[in-house]
This record gives sequence, C-alpha cells and structure tokens, in this order.
Amino acid sequence: MTTMLVAISGGHLAQLHLLAPRIAAGEEVVWMTDDTAQSRSLLEGQRVVHVPTRPPRDTIGVLRDTRIARRAIAEHDVDRVVSSGAQIALSALIPALVRRVPFSYVESATRVTGLSTTGRLIDRIPSVRRYVQYPNRTSDRWGYALSVFDGYRVETAANAAGGDGSEAAAAIRRAVVTVGGNGEYGFRRLLESAARALPDDAEVLWQTGSTDVSGLAIDARPAVPSAELSAALARADVVIGHAGTGTALAALAAGKVPVLAARSVGHGEHVDGHQDDLAAFLADRGLAIVRPADEITADDLFEASRRRVIRRDDLAPVSI
Repeated sequence: MTTMLVAISGGHLAQLHLLAPRIAAGEEVVWMTDDTAQSRSLLEGQRVVHVPTRPPRDTIGVLRDTRIARRAIAEHDVDRVVSSGAQIALSALIPALVRRVPFSYVESATRVTGLSTTGRLIDRIPSVRRYVQYPNRTSDRWGYALSVFDGYRVETAANAAGGDGSEAAAAIRRAVVTVGGNGEYGFRRLLESAARALPDDAEVLWQTGSTDVSGLAIDARPAVPSAELSAALARADVVIGHAGTGTALAALAAGKVPVLAARSVGHGEHVDGHQDDLAAFLADRGLAIVRPADEITADDLFEASRRRVIRRDDLAPVSI
C-alpha cells in the first residue's frame, strides 16, 4: 500500500507531516510538495516529488502541476492520495480522478468556521472523502476523523511567580519571532511590536519571510530550515508569531504556548481573515496568548514563558 501525501509548504505541510503517522501507519509514503527550506528539512530522507513554488490562486500553475502529479502517481504505483491543501491538492486530484485512485482531503485546521477556497472546490467533487479538523464543523458532506490539535494540554510551571515588566524582561533570554513562510505577504507590524516587547539583550531568531525589514535593528532571515527552527523553538523562553497553523503547531510541538497575532486584510497582510478564527480557537483553549499585532507587551511574553505544553504520544491511527 502506497500513499501519496500532498501539501504545499508552510502550515499545510506542517499539518500533514504531523498527521502522517496516524494517516499512513505502516504504509509506504511518497510526498508531493514544493521545494523549500522547510520541505527539504522536514522531509529529509523521505521520497519526495517537488512542484514549483507558486503564488496563491495560480490556476495555470495548478494545471501545469497535474503533469507532475500524474507521473508521480504512475511511477510510485500510488494506491491513494491524501492532501491537506492548498491549491496543490487540485493538481493531485485531477490525475487521481482520471486513474480512479481514492482521494481524501483534510481541510486545514486554520479553517475553524468555514472552508478554504480549495475546500470549497473539493466540496463539489462527490468521490472525494472530505474531513474537517473540528468535531463541531461536521456536516452531511464533511466528516471528522482527527485533528492536529488532538492530545495537547497546558501546564503552568510550578516555580513560576507573577511579575511586573522588569520581571518579564528578566525571564526572557532566548526568543523566536516568526511570521511563517508565506512568500506573498509581509507582517512588519508584528516584527516591530516584538522588537519593542523583547529585552534588548535577548538572543532572538527572527524568521521574517517576505517582510520589508529596512530600518529594523534585527538579524532578519527570510527562511529558516525546519531542523534549525525546531531546535531554536526548543531552547526559546518565548515564541512570538503570526496566527498561522504551521507557526502554532511548531511552537506547541516544542512545548511552548506562543504569543500570536492574526494578520489583517486591512493592512495588506493576508488574503482573508481566517487567522482571526484560529487565534480565537487557540486562545479559548489556552494554547496561545493572542494579541493585536501592535499591542504585544513584555508581560505577555512573561506570561507565555510560564506555561508549558504537553502532548500525548499514544494517539491512535485513523482510516480516512
């Protein structure tokens, strides 16, 4: 049994990588994604088929990438395809339908209250097995089987004490600030806010994506390999990031409750407001401290540093 796992770099790939042991337990796996620092690091040593990195909603690109997917399905004798999106899912879907290969689509956990553009298109294909990642979002067309947020719980450090701004500053020695890997949209407001809130002497990894960082006194890096980022997250006293699924999951996997800010359509930081939904969900469950991008404070960082995240490692495989 060979399963092809299909996802674009960023939060989509991070989610599918986290879900893969439960989705394809004991099976041969081949990945289809774009060639980025994240995908190379995350999927090192695995079978990977690369497609070009394309801008969102690139219809022509989707059609061109169907040829890559068709060859991959044939050459690897793929028995089924599972995707978490985004538009790369459509590139794999077309040849899968032609070859009658079963196709399952897991909507992004970012989509708390509605479907993504890809999800809305997938919704029109009767033969696709469709899943959401929130039990309260099921319908006669969309089921629930698993979620990337399964099994997490938050604890407060036993020796933590309340504090004022000076204590907050003293508590933060290492930090990670990340705006994710979105190549189209910057998030300068978050970087500026984090720079104000962090102590001047803190050791900070700044992962800035396509953000214009001119004039900011930071050691900006547009992209950071997953292994390096994971190591930095594990060492960090606090994680500050945009409210993207990949960023949230990376922080949680490192045992950190992140300080998150949702990107704003009004400020030209994203195509829609779905990050607000994810941020609200995570805040409601205590899995993140959420603030407007302009209003992150040293006390927010101190509060986040007092919390630890633990995840069960005995989650059962699922059939989708």
